[in-house]
Amino acid sequence: MTKEKTHPTEYFCAGGIAGVVSRTAIAPIERVKILYQVSRSSAGSSHWMSLAPRILREEGLAAFWKGNTAAVVRVVPYMSMTFLTYEEYKVTLNSLGVPKQATALAAGSLAGATATILTYPLDLARATMAMPTNTHASMFEAVGSIARERGVGALYSGVTATCMGVAPYAGLKFMSYEALKGVLGTFFGLEEAQLKAWQRVGSGMLAGLLAQTFVYPLDVVRRRLQTSTSVLYTSTWDALSTIARNEGLANGLYRGLTLNYLKTMPNVAIYMSLYDIVKLRLRKIGQDAKIN
Repeated sequence: MTKEKTHPTEYFCAGGIAGVVSRTAIAPIERVKILYQVSRSSAGSSHWMSLAPRILREEGLAAFWKGNTAAVVRVVPYMSMTFLTYEEYKVTLNSLGVPKQATALAAGSLAGATATILTYPLDLARATMAMPTNTHASMFEAVGSIARERGVGALYSGVTATCMGVAPYAGLKFMSYEALKGVLGTFFGLEEAQLKAWQRVGSGMLAGLLAQTFVYPLDVVRRRLQTSTSVLYTSTWDALSTIARNEGLANGLYRGLTLNYLKTMPNVAIYMSLYDIVKLRLRKIGQDAKIN
């Protein structure tokens, strides 16, 4: 079987562009979500809707993008590597005869784990800089400070929980997105490349919702491990069981889920659809350049 031709430069560039745009757009929601996730559930705890006015009042409008520079610096290599490795894994699995939906699930899971491991210290620095107590002027300063004060190993604090969450999340997200595009293409009688922007956006939004609901508890564990300076749990399973026992499902493992929907749905919709659009556009530019 002839191996399908790949376009790594297009994948890498399209993924980076899509990541920057989507991350900046949802930065305010992400900041509120992180602050709410890491707070402990209690009778007197504030609802997440009260956090936004408080941030605006105490820190100003720019505070909603606090830590976003670190997020953008991270998201370029992360999204670029995610989409690049996804496309490469997909081609390899297709060449082995793996069914289409299974290929999307496996390739997405592998791509998510690969990109996470390669860029994890940047994600930890971003979460640290989003905290009210942050004193770091830059992401690189945060990385250096964490390594000096807590050891190099601390730069990968929570990486197991993260990979356990990211792998199925990325797999489900890519599989759902490809399946939904297929359904819409069949319904409207269109090839994948002919789908309209709103059809891609809608597919991305629903794919993000489905995937996030499944893995959200691991995201809560990840943020708590990343932002704590002491050992809270002995393992990912200990964290899940302890939070469920002490704080319950709604106020513990699924704390801030509604808020996360407000972030995840537009975020996934933007970067999945924008990636497709930019990738196809770059490919067309390349083909036109060869003709001319």
